[in-house]
Amino acid sequence: MLNRQKALLYLIDLAGGETTPLHLVKWAFLLREESVSKGGASFYEFVPYKFGPYSFCIAQEMNAMAEQGYLQIEEKAGHTVWRITASGKTVGKGTPKPVAQDARQIHWRYGKMSTDALLDDIYPRYSWFTVNSQRKKLAKKKTVQPAVFTAGYEGVTVDGFLDALLRAGIERIIDVRNNPVSRRYGFHKSTLNRLAGNVGIEYAHVPELGIHSENRQELESQADYDALFNVYRAKTLKREGDAIRRVSKLIEEKPSVLVCMEANPCQCHRSHLAVAVAAESALPIKHLRG
Repeated sequence: MLNRQKALLYLIDLAGGETTPLHLVKWAFLLREESVSKGGASFYEFVPYKFGPYSFCIAQEMNAMAEQGYLQIEEKAGHTVWRITASGKTVGKGTPKPVAQDARQIHWRYGKMSTDALLDDIYPRYSWFTVNSQRKKLAKKKTVQPAVFTAGYEGVTVDGFLDALLRAGIERIIDVRNNPVSRRYGFHKSTLNRLAGNVGIEYAHVPELGIHSENRQELESQADYDALFNVYRAKTLKREGDAIRRVSKLIEEKPSVLVCMEANPCQCHRSHLAVAVAAESALPIKHLRG
């Protein structure tokens, strides 16, 4: 089990063995933001949602841990409750010591707060995360002029990725993967479409501007990538003029981002697609990652 999952179980244990999803997510957020350990390596990232900072990854992993028998998901007084099991309590005690110590501090400070008190404390201090709030908005979404934005999701969670797009003022994802599947949670086509929509970002998929996976094998050096992209420019971009024009119109309508996997645009076909789209739209290219 991942250490970050152990930390969630430990936080529930500290709360007496049960808590609501809202409380646990907010405690995890505060653990990341206000502790020395930051929750440990590869801890959860957060995105503005209905009640401030939220993690789709936490919800997904908690459901998985329920299926594995580490906790029970119940309804109590009209609210969902996450209750730790004996095996979950045992696993939670394996939380690395620095994270466990910080978790105890977070629980000491915030563990007894009601829902309203907890949100009243978090909202003004982390106002960015209220931009999608159904409760109270203390900040506005960023606005930005359209450009040929690009971004790769390699190395981040879907929560961190969507948060970065919102902070950049992006309103639409244009997925330019030929086959939009991913072992990393949140980046499969249907899941990315749903989660992006939950935070107010539209989704479009243009597979004809991607590169087939069989052509992306054994890419070990920049020279290998450059050879692949020479073929991409000569064949795909020459052939798919209609798709390029369609993407250009989408980008001109509202701030949109060309999305693929690689963090480094020099190792992704989106950088070459961006050049073609920029020529069509007369907009500047801006790489959001890399």
